[in-house]
Amino acid sequence: MTYILCTLGGLVVGGLVAWLLASARVARSLSAKIEGLGRQANRAEGRASGMEATVTELRAQGQKASEDSAKLRDQLASESSARVKAETRLAETVQRLEEEKNLLDEAKAKLTDTFKALAGDTLNNGTEAFLKLAKETLDKVLADARGDVGKRQEAIQGMVKPLSESITNFEEHVRTIEKNRQEAYSGLTEHLKLLSTGQQQLQKETANLVTALRKPQVRGRWGEMTLRRVAELAGMSDHCDFAEQVTSSAEEARLRPDLIVRLPAEREIVVDAKVSLEAYLDATGADSEETRKEAMTRHATQVRTHMNALADKPYWTQFTKAPEFVVMFIPGESFFGAGAFVYHDRRP
Repeated sequence: MTYILCTLGGLVVGGLVAWLLASARVARSLSAKIEGLGRQANRAEGRASGMEATVTELRAQGQKASEDSAKLRDQLASESSARVKAETRLAETVQRLEEEKNLLDEAKAKLTDTFKALAGDTLNNGTEAFLKLAKETLDKVLADARGDVGKRQEAIQGMVKPLSESITNFEEHVRTIEKNRQEAYSGLTEHLKLLSTGQQQLQKETANLVTALRKPQVRGRWGEMTLRRVAELAGMSDHCDFAEQVTSSAEEARLRPDLIVRLPAEREIVVDAKVSLEAYLDATGADSEETRKEAMTRHATQVRTHMNALADKPYWTQFTKAPEFVVMFIPGESFFGAGAFVYHDRRP
C-alpha cells in the first residue's frame, strides 16, 4: 500500500513539474509574440504618420499650383483681349491708309487727264512744267503717306511683339505648370496607395493584437510585462527595488502577487496587474453608440468587480511588511479612464 502511494505521489509531482515547465515556455513564446506585434504596430503607425504628412504637403502644392494656373489663365485672357484690340486698330489703320492712297492715285490720274485735255501747243512748255511740278508734289505727298504708314506699322509691331512674346512665355509657363501638376498628382496617387497599404497592414496587426489580448493568459502576461516596464522606467531594479511573482510562505490559501515594491525601512507594497479587457475591446469595435455605451458599462463593472475582489484578498496577512491595501495596476490609462467616466456619469 505504501509503495502504491509513493508511486502515485511521484507521478503527481512529475506531472506538476512538467506542467510548470510547459507553462513557462508558453509564457515566453507569448511574450515574444506580443512584443513583436507591438513593435510592428509602432512601425506601422510611424509610416502612416509620415505618409499623412507627405499627403498633406502634396495637397498644399496641388492647391497652390491650381491657384497659380487660375491667375495665369486670367492674365492670358486679359493679354489676349489687348492683342485682339491692337490687331483690330492696326487693320483699321492699314485700311484707312490704303483708301487714302487710292484717293491720291485717283486724284493724280484725274489731274493728269485734265491737264492733257487743256494743254495746247501754246501752253506746252508751261503745261509740262506745271505737270512736272504737280507730279513732284504728288510723289512727295505719296512718299510722306507711305512713310507715315511704315512708321505706324512699326509702332504697332513694337506694341504687338512684346505682347506676343508675353503670350508665348505664358503658354509655356502654363504647360510647365500643367506638367508639374500632373506629376504631383501622380505622386499623390502613389503615396495614397502606400498609405492605404500601410493602413491595411496596421489594421491587420491591430486585429492580431486585439485577438491576442482576448486570451486571458496573453492578457495577463502583457499586464505583467507592462508593470515591469513601468517599474524599470521609474528607475527601479529587479531583485533590488521590486520582485515579481512572489509566493507567500503560508500553508493555506497562498497568495501570489504580480509584483512587490520594496521600500526603505523594510516596507513593501503589493501590486496586482490582472484586469479584464473583454468589454473594453468590444466597445472599441462597436458599430453603434448604444452598443459602445453598453460595452463600456460592462467594462466599468468588470473593473469594479476586480477591485472588490482584490480588497477581499488579505495580502497583508501573508506579507506582514505591506500595509493593509493592495495596488490594482491597469496597463493603460484609457482602460481606467473609460471605467471612471461611466461611474462619473452615474453620480447624482
